[in-house]
Amino acid sequence: MGEASGLQTVAAPVAEAPTARNSRLKTYLKLVWDLICEHWFILGLCFAIGFAAAVPNFGRKGGWIAAQWTIKYGAVIIIFLLSGLSLKTRALFTVMARLHVHLFIQFICLVLTPAIGYGFARAMMESSTMNRDLANGLVVAMTMPTTISTNVVFTKQSGGNEPVALVNAVLGNIIGIFVSPAWLYLYLGKSGQAPYADVIKQMAITIIAPLIVGQIVQYIFPNPVKKAQEKVNFGKIGNLMIILLVWNTFCDTFHRKIHLEAKSWVPMLFLEIGLFLLFSAMCLTLATFVPFKRVFGFDKPDAVAVLMCGSTKTLALGMPLITVLYGKHSSIGVISLPLIIYHASQCLIGSLYIKQLKKWVDGPQPGAWPASSWHTGDLGDTGPGKVVRNEGNRNSDSSGSPSSSPVPLRSTEPIAPVAVDTPQATGSLVRRELAGSDVERGESAALVVGGDSASRASVSRGSVGSKRGTA
Repeated sequence: MGEASGLQTVAAPVAEAPTARNSRLKTYLKLVWDLICEHWFILGLCFAIGFAAAVPNFGRKGGWIAAQWTIKYGAVIIIFLLSGLSLKTRALFTVMARLHVHLFIQFICLVLTPAIGYGFARAMMESSTMNRDLANGLVVAMTMPTTISTNVVFTKQSGGNEPVALVNAVLGNIIGIFVSPAWLYLYLGKSGQAPYADVIKQMAITIIAPLIVGQIVQYIFPNPVKKAQEKVNFGKIGNLMIILLVWNTFCDTFHRKIHLEAKSWVPMLFLEIGLFLLFSAMCLTLATFVPFKRVFGFDKPDAVAVLMCGSTKTLALGMPLITVLYGKHSSIGVISLPLIIYHASQCLIGSLYIKQLKKWVDGPQPGAWPASSWHTGDLGDTGPGKVVRNEGNRNSDSSGSPSSSPVPLRSTEPIAPVAVDTPQATGSLVRRELAGSDVERGESAALVVGGDSASRASVSRGSVGSKRGTA
C-alpha cells in the first residue's frame, strides 16, 4: 500500500487537434498570399527577369511570339488606350497649355541629367579598372529622353498629374529625336542620323492613335466606360504591361550573351541605381523649391509628374540610336547595357516610390517636402477664441492646374473650437500636422491660440463642416 500510495499518475500528452493545425496553416498561407498581393508588381518584375534568363528565345525580338509586335507595340498600345479611356479631354487640353511646366521637365531630362551623367562617365574613363564601352554606354543612356509608358503609369498610381506625364512622354520623345544625337556628337564625337521616321511612326501607332481612340470611345459611350473602370483595375493592367515590356527587354539582352567581368558591370549597377535616386531627389527638390513653385505654379501632383518624367530614360529611342551609331561595333551589347540596367532600375525603384508618394500627395498641402508643420507667420492680436488660419497656397482643379481664385492666407473670425487639454503654457501656439487631403483642396486648417491653462487646437473643414481636435 505504501508503494502504491507513492505512485503518481502522469497524463498522456493530448495530440493537437487537426482543426487547430489547419487553422494555423491557413493563417500562414493567408499571410503569404497578402504579401504576394501587396508586392505582386516587384515580384512580377523579378520573375520576368529570371524567366527571360532561362528562356530568352520566348520573348526576344524575332522569337517565338514575335515580341517586336505583340509586346513592343501591343503592350504600349494597351497602356495609352487605357489612358485615353480614363483621362478627361478638358483636363488634357488644359495641361497642354502649361508650356512652362513642360519646358521645366524637358530641361531636367534633356539638359541637366545628360550633363551630370557625362560627368560620371568621364570619371569612369579616367579609371583603369572600368570598361570604356560601359562609360560610353552610360553617356548614351543619360542623353535619352523620358520613357514612354512607365512614367505615365507610375504618375497615375502615385496620385500625380497624369496628363502632365502623358504630354511630356510624347513631347520629350519628339524633342529627343533631335537633341539626343546632338549631345552624343558633343560628348562622344559620334555622329549619326536618328531614325526619325521610324520613331515618329512608332509613337503615332503606339501612343497618339490609342489615346485618340480612347477619348472618342469615352465621349460616345461614357456610361459603359465608367462601369468598366469600376469593374476593371486599369492600373494593374498597366503594371502588367510594364512587366511584359521589361521581360521583352531582358529576353533581348540575354539572347545577345553579353560577356563582361563582374568588376565592370557590378559597379555600373550600383552607379546607375545611385544616379536614379539622385535624379529622383533632384526632381522632387526642384519641383517643391518655393521660388520654382511660385514661378511655375507647381502643386504636389505636378511634383510627382516632374519626378517620374525627369528621372526616367527611354529604351524606345535609345536602342535604335545605339544600333545606328554602334551597329558595326563588336561591343554593341556592352554599350547598350547601361541603358538596360537604368531601365530596370527605374521600374523596380520607381514602383517602390508609389505608396509613399501617394501618402504625400494625399497629405497636408504646405509646399516644401516633407512638410512637418505649418508656417504661422505673425500672430498679431490673437486673443482667446481667435484663430490663425493657414491655408494651402492655392486651390487646384481636377486637372492639377491652379485656379485663378485667390485664397486668403489669414483669417481671424471666431469659430467653435474643440477643446483639448495640453501642457502648453497660456498663449502658446499648438502646431499640428493635418493628415488628409482636405487642406490640399483649399479647405481651412485652424489653429487656436489662448486659454487659461491649456491651448486649444481645432481643425475646421469648411466644405465638409466637420471638426476634429487633437492634443
